[in-house]
Amino acid sequence: MSVGKLYSIPTQPQGEYIRAVAAFGGVQIEVVPDFKLYVDNKKPEYLEKFPLGKIPGFEAQSGLNLSETFAIGRYVASFSRKALLLGSTLEEAAQVDQWVSFAEDEVFSNGRIINNLLNGNLPYNKATRRGLSLRIALPDLELDNFYRERNTRALKFLESHLATRTFLVSERITLADISVASVLKSGFFWLIGASERATIPNTIRFYETVANQPAIKAIWGDLEYVDKSPQYVPPAKPKKEKEAAPATATPKPRPAKKEAEADEEEEPLVPEEPKVKNPLDDLPKSNFNLEQWKREYSNRDTRGAGGSLEWFYQNFDKEGFSLWKCKFKYNEELTLTFMSSNQIGGFFNRLEASRKYLFGSMGVLGEPSNSIIAGCFICRGPDYKPVIDVAPDWESYDFEPINLENEADKAYFEAALAWDLEIDGKKWVDGKNVS
Repeated sequence: MSVGKLYSIPTQPQGEYIRAVAAFGGVQIEVVPDFKLYVDNKKPEYLEKFPLGKIPGFEAQSGLNLSETFAIGRYVASFSRKALLLGSTLEEAAQVDQWVSFAEDEVFSNGRIINNLLNGNLPYNKATRRGLSLRIALPDLELDNFYRERNTRALKFLESHLATRTFLVSERITLADISVASVLKSGFFWLIGASERATIPNTIRFYETVANQPAIKAIWGDLEYVDKSPQYVPPAKPKKEKEAAPATATPKPRPAKKEAEADEEEEPLVPEEPKVKNPLDDLPKSNFNLEQWKREYSNRDTRGAGGSLEWFYQNFDKEGFSLWKCKFKYNEELTLTFMSSNQIGGFFNRLEASRKYLFGSMGVLGEPSNSIIAGCFICRGPDYKPVIDVAPDWESYDFEPINLENEADKAYFEAALAWDLEIDGKKWVDGKNVS
C-alpha cells in the first residue's frame, strides 16, 4: 500500500532522492504522472496543499503535506521495516540526522550557490550577499572561490570520516548514506572534476557503493562524472574606442624665428571639439553622496536599526535628488519570470551612461504569464528624464514621483529597496539593482 503521493518531475534530483529512499527501504509511494513544473505547481489545488508552490511535494495518506526534500525523505524512511534507515539506537538516529543536515548545508547548498554564480542566476550584488549572510565585499571571482573552498572543506571532512568506515553511521546503509550520496551525485555530475575526485578516493568508493545498490541504481541509473570543473569567467569589459590620432603631431614650442621663417610654419591644428558637459553636472552641489549610499545599501540590511534605509533618511537631500516609481507599461507581454528579470538587466545595462546620476531597484512580481515589472529610482536633480533617457527603451516605462511624506509612497519605496514589494497580490520574485 502506498504511503503517499510524490509531486515531482523525472529530472529533479530531489525527487530522485526521495524515490531512492523509498525503493531501498521497500516503501511504496505513488509518483504523480506527467506533473508539469511552472504549471501544475501553480494551480490552486496544489497551492492549497503546498502554499509555497515548491516541488517536490508529498501528500501522505494520513493527510500530512510536506514540501521540504529531506523532511520527505525522513518521513518515507520511517515506514521501512526491512532496513533500519533511521538508525537502531538514539545515538545512531542523531548521527543520521547530523549527516542529513551535512548533506544539505555543507555540500548541496555550497554547490547550488556555485552553480548559480556560474550561470548568472545569482549576480554579485547586495541581495546576493544578504541572502548568503555575507558581510564582506568580495569580487565575483573571490565569491566563487569562497564557496568552492567551503565545498572542498566539506569533502575533506567526509573523506577523513570514511577513511576507516564503509558507511557513515553503522555497518549498513542508512538514510544518512543515501542523503550524502544523493548530493554527491549532482556534484560529481557537473562540479567536482577528475583532479578533485583523485584526492577523495574514500568518498568515491562510498558513493559508488551506495549508488550501485540495485534498488537505488534502478532510480539513479548509470553514474556520470564531469571531467573538468567549470570555472567562473568574469564578463568581458566593454572595449574603449581609441580616439582617432591627429593627422600630424602637435608641434613643439620653438624659439622665436625670423619673420621669413615664420611664414613657412604650418597652419595651427584645428582644436578638438570640447566634450559636451552633462547639464546634471551644473546642478547645485548636494550633500547627499550617491556613491556612499550605494555602498551603504550594498553592505547593510535594508530595514531595521542600523539599516541602509536609516542611513538614507538621515542623509537624503530632497532638493538635489528626486525619487520615482518605475513600472513597465506592457506587462501583458511578459511570460516567464526569469525572462522578465533579464529584461530588467538589459534596461539597466542601457543606463550605463547615467550610472553616476542614479540608483535603481527593480523587480519581477507575480508568476509566469501573470507578472509585472516595478521598482524605484533615485535620480540626480528634480526630473527623471535627463537621467533615464540615455536608455533607448526608457519610454516603455511609466514614472511617478515618490513623496516620502505620503505613507503609501514611502512604503512602496522601502519595499522596492528591500525586495519585498507586493502589488495587487503579486509578490516579489526576482530583482536587480543598477548602481
